[in-house]
Amino acid sequence: MPYQRATAIEIDSKMREDFRKRLKEYGVSAETTDPVLAVLFRTFAQQLENLYSDTGRIRLALLDELIAGLGIEPRKARPAQAVVRILGASSPVHIDAGALLRSQSPTGERFNFSTDAPVTVSGAQIVFGAAYEKNQFRVLPGVEMPEQLLAARPALDPVKVNLGPNPALFLAVQPAGKEHLSGHSVYFDLTPDARPVQEALASETWCMAGPHGEFSANGILRPRPANAGLRRLEWLVRAAAAAAPDEVQDKTPQLPPGFYAGRVFLLPAIPPERQFVCAVPRGLEPPLGRIFGREAQHLFSQPRVWIKITFPRDIPPLHTAVGGVFLHAVTASNVECFNQTIVFEKHGTSIPISREGGTDWQLVSPLSLIGENDTPYLDEMAPSTDPNVGRYAIRNGRIEITPARWPDGRPQSQVNVRVWISAGEAANQVGPGMITSIELKGGGSSLRVLNPTSAAGGTSSESFATAQERFSAALLSRDRVVTRADLLAVVRAFDRRIRDARVSSAVERVGGALRRVERVTVALDREDFTDPDLEASYLRDELQSLLESRFLHDIDLSVRTEWLAS
Repeated sequence: MPYQRATAIEIDSKMREDFRKRLKEYGVSAETTDPVLAVLFRTFAQQLENLYSDTGRIRLALLDELIAGLGIEPRKARPAQAVVRILGASSPVHIDAGALLRSQSPTGERFNFSTDAPVTVSGAQIVFGAAYEKNQFRVLPGVEMPEQLLAARPALDPVKVNLGPNPALFLAVQPAGKEHLSGHSVYFDLTPDARPVQEALASETWCMAGPHGEFSANGILRPRPANAGLRRLEWLVRAAAAAAPDEVQDKTPQLPPGFYAGRVFLLPAIPPERQFVCAVPRGLEPPLGRIFGREAQHLFSQPRVWIKITFPRDIPPLHTAVGGVFLHAVTASNVECFNQTIVFEKHGTSIPISREGGTDWQLVSPLSLIGENDTPYLDEMAPSTDPNVGRYAIRNGRIEITPARWPDGRPQSQVNVRVWISAGEAANQVGPGMITSIELKGGGSSLRVLNPTSAAGGTSSESFATAQERFSAALLSRDRVVTRADLLAVVRAFDRRIRDARVSSAVERVGGALRRVERVTVALDREDFTDPDLEASYLRDELQSLLESRFLHDIDLSVRTEWLAS
């Protein structure tokens, strides 16, 4: 039964109405209520409202404890998110995660934003973009071509060419001098009805054309989830000199996907042996010649970085879904770090840290609680063998602290609290062009910022009903693979290139004992891969690793691939 909270006015009105109805049953009609009864009704209504309020707080506190105990994302505010382009760099400039961006809303309020990931900006430029689908190749209207290419008056009508059955986007990027695209970012401005394209971008492979125009395994990149909904591209075949993704230390909180999730992609470190450039990829000379005419050979004689992004065959039209593609863009979220030293004798052990508890801001997530002896406090649900460790819990907008103790048992007198805070839904007022400046350590004064999108997605707090629904869904599934239907569902959802899947059970003798084995066979289509054999082996190994981590104990798994008949 849903929980309904009534106010004192509503309760008082209902009591008066019920009282008049009961009087009518005895044949008595009263237009006014006796003053003494009116006082009683108001008093009871106020007490009942307090009871409702207490019950609501208890329900929220209990739900928060259950969520924390199961390790699910806690109930908290969501910061507003915007996309910011950083322009004006003639040479590569590295911008750390957490770089401060300042903005002003139409009402005069000032809001600070922080970049969600590190990014490198330079003078590189996307000079050409094209969409290929259903054997038609056409110029992508959302790419700002340089004057040299525009002067050739490229044809806007599609030209026929056979580049395979799968739709694709092609981007030509002119690097800045001898610099390549290490750490650069790409932002896709998508139309409101382009949800399938956005979902496909989140998982489809990218490929850089090699020095001879070939698309091969050495140039394949795969998107992986990163902070706040960004996608970090990783090499399929990892280069020895490439830095591992976990070596990058972000200076921002780990945020859930924001409003612009899945639209900004971060390129990895590109080692010298993979800094590929070519004039024109194989197969693109004929369509480019028909689009640009006799000038095509001259216009595309200069080596550039060519990128191909492959899409599923049932994707909506790409040339209408993609409104623009831009370099040097990154998402930024309305988060700040709040730092305060709590003296228990003065402030107590229950401290308000969000608007729900009486502050002017919303809590995004705790960063750290450090005691007097520089030891961190632990969440109240975290296991520890140290009986003197300090602990904390977040309930109803307050952080409740159990002070750490010295080795002799005396409680410590203070703790340093650092939390990430946000303005919540108030920061959604920041419109396009209202983020005006960026603060960088050690220079960067020549850079200018532009937010082509408004800030969106900020919430002041997650409601009880939404958190309860999310908790119920997590409690029911918990990512378990129990039945054969669960196994097939996980396999088919792992990669859209899996056309079909079969599961068969067997018993094998292993080390003198009989063991049950689930054999998973996935069907693949060679046309969906750039390097079919190599990519299929990676897909098989990663699928087996995922299933083993989520499958029941004492049951072995084997995964094999087979190719569909052409």
